[in-house]
Amino acid sequence: MSTQVMVEGRKQVARPLNVLVLLIKEDLKQAEQAAQNAGMPYYKAAGDKMLEAKEQMAHGEFKPWIVRNFLLSYSRAKQYMQFASAMSGKKTEIQSFSSLNDFHRQTGSSNYRSVTSKQGWHDAVKGNIERARRDAERLAQENLSRQQEREAEQKLALRLIDIGFKVLVKELHPDKGGSRDAMARLNRVRARLRNAI
Repeated sequence: MSTQVMVEGRKQVARPLNVLVLLIKEDLKQAEQAAQNAGMPYYKAAGDKMLEAKEQMAHGEFKPWIVRNFLLSYSRAKQYMQFASAMSGKKTEIQSFSSLNDFHRQTGSSNYRSVTSKQGWHDAVKGNIERARRDAERLAQENLSRQQEREAEQKLALRLIDIGFKVLVKELHPDKGGSRDAMARLNRVRARLRNAI
């Protein structure tokens, strides 16, 4: 079933929705690329000014200044400055790069590689996994040590109960001058103490 729409005062057959989705996505992609291309001279200008500002500051002041004054990460500011430095005095046209990422890809800038290189983030993830594994092993060892300590304390407590029991049996046993009630009481106390451990 075809749908008709009004276009410039006349009826026209509407394009199917799945076709419109593809066309709209392509328009948005081209708009984004155009915006990036249009922004390149401004990125260079900002990078030039950042380089100028950096020259006026003592070591260690520039990064906090960037973060404090602009809603911008230092790594992004660094990209702007690298772009500005590369474009200064070069015959290469700014428009030959479609974006900052394209610039870093084409020029082999170290900042681009460190941010987007698979090896770079793989190494970071592997490092985190290794630290987590070591921490887990340490915790397991500590838990084992705590468990071993609890077991040692239990054995010691049982020995203490048995030694005390043997000493008191010599006093409370009916054959040694004690009574059956006293011996029964000693057995109940011993059983309670052993169960409490």
